[in-house]
Amino acid sequence: MDGAVAKSVDEINSFDTLKAVVEDMQAKKDDLGIDGVFASTSLLPGEDWRWQTHLANIPVYYELKDKGVSDTAELEFTYGENFKNIFDLYINNSTCAPTLLGSKSVTDSMAEFALGQCAMVQNGNWGWGQISGVEGNVVAEENVKFMPIYVGAPGEANQGLCTGTENFWCVNSQTSEANQKATLDFVNWMISSDAGKDYMVNALGNAAPFSTFGDDEKPQDPLAKEMYAYMEGGKTAVSWNFTIFPSQDFKDDFGAALLEYCNGNMTWEDVADTVVTRWAEEKAATAQ
Repeated sequence: MDGAVAKSVDEINSFDTLKAVVEDMQAKKDDLGIDGVFASTSLLPGEDWRWQTHLANIPVYYELKDKGVSDTAELEFTYGENFKNIFDLYINNSTCAPTLLGSKSVTDSMAEFALGQCAMVQNGNWGWGQISGVEGNVVAEENVKFMPIYVGAPGEANQGLCTGTENFWCVNSQTSEANQKATLDFVNWMISSDAGKDYMVNALGNAAPFSTFGDDEKPQDPLAKEMYAYMEGGKTAVSWNFTIFPSQDFKDDFGAALLEYCNGNMTWEDVADTVVTRWAEEKAATAQ
């Protein structure tokens, strides 16, 4: 579009540039044929994990990096304002008003993206299945891309995608030895046999981090390809650190505070205080 702030997504490598692009697009949303730049920031209780866990990982990542540690009993929320930067950008340039976000689900936001009602949505490489599965989807494979989540952190021009997992395979030590062996045999079959690997990659769409998988055994959906391109492109990935988040109660309280902030019932200072206080309390409780 004539007068665009950026002519290519490659020009966006900082929060300031992202903010300028987003606000320009929001001002021209009618011309662009969208309801808002971002899909609704779904804050329905139980569905707010993208913000109180995944997005919250970014300020935690940078704080841990500064401190040179992998965990902390006390989170200072040093990068709380950076979280606020991107969160405000989401809720103020969205398909709906901030006060409506408590009724929006992840399904709603992914449908908005799939139907072309918005230009951006925060999600992971599993998101292609959610997009392509929407009836009336207008997003072609070649048109769905990833971009790092810029929050105004130092050196973020070299930042890649948030990459990692919070899920692990576990074997129940309380079951019989026969059941334990059967479980391990199944896991080994999944990651080493041709049939198992094919199922994991092509049916489940998993990017399997095992040495048994060759370069030609990768999921072929567009977001998986984007993920590998970023991983192999020299950018610094943001590691997933939310496995150290103290508890589900902490995350739920953080999400509830974000909703109250969107509804105008809580200041950002109160949200930040909730994060710091509840982190310390829950860390102390789990250490006992």
